[in-house]
Amino acid sequence: MLNMSLKSKISLIPWDGDSAAHRQSLTKQRVECSWDHEKVEEVWREQQLKGEKCIYWIVIFFHDSVQYEKIKDHLDVGKGNGTLYDTATSINGVLRDPSQRSFVPIGHVSLDPRNPDAEGVGLDLPSERVFWIKTFFVSQALQSQGYGRATMDEVENMAIQEPLCAKILMLDTVHNDDQKREDFAMVTFGRIPKVTNEEWYSRRGFKLIKTVENYYKVADRNGKVWATRTVFMRKDI
Repeated sequence: MLNMSLKSKISLIPWDGDSAAHRQSLTKQRVECSWDHEKVEEVWREQQLKGEKCIYWIVIFFHDSVQYEKIKDHLDVGKGNGTLYDTATSINGVLRDPSQRSFVPIGHVSLDPRNPDAEGVGLDLPSERVFWIKTFFVSQALQSQGYGRATMDEVENMAIQEPLCAKILMLDTVHNDDQKREDFAMVTFGRIPKVTNEEWYSRRGFKLIKTVENYYKVADRNGKVWATRTVFMRKDI
């Protein structure tokens, strides 16, 4: 089992919607995730460039070459998770100076300034400095090894800084009981989770503020739509 090392650090590098290599890598990670791979080219590219989405690559920069080689083996570099370069010239609509540094992404996460789908839910949120955690994914080969937790630590630390200057983090996820349903879990996720998303985020200080029936309209690979409840969670930072 791999574990986060004191000799490594999670970093978040903006996704470059203008880069064909960035788009291809994100599409392949979304295929692995099994959700929304078609949105990379059709929707997210334009939203990222406009600052309507803030997608970041999850990256580990290593000071230990042995540990780096282990990660490369687990990521199977060359099959969608190959080397990229920090080339994005803006994030959240704010210009930035890309470092051009090379990296291998282990996943991705988005901090979105708006969630249009939730605007009619009645969440009573401020109009500014609210960011939604969306499209959070860590490579399946590296899940349950502390990388998700380390990523969220970095997300919360980065979100309060410029250019985001967040005050509130929001998210939506499948209701605890629904995610544990064997029939639903096996078809949509391939397994019953030991810890549900709702439980995991609750441990991080996110508070349940609303539950909505059939918000997601979740369809499995066979096209069957599952009835589920969605929980909306908030954390003031």
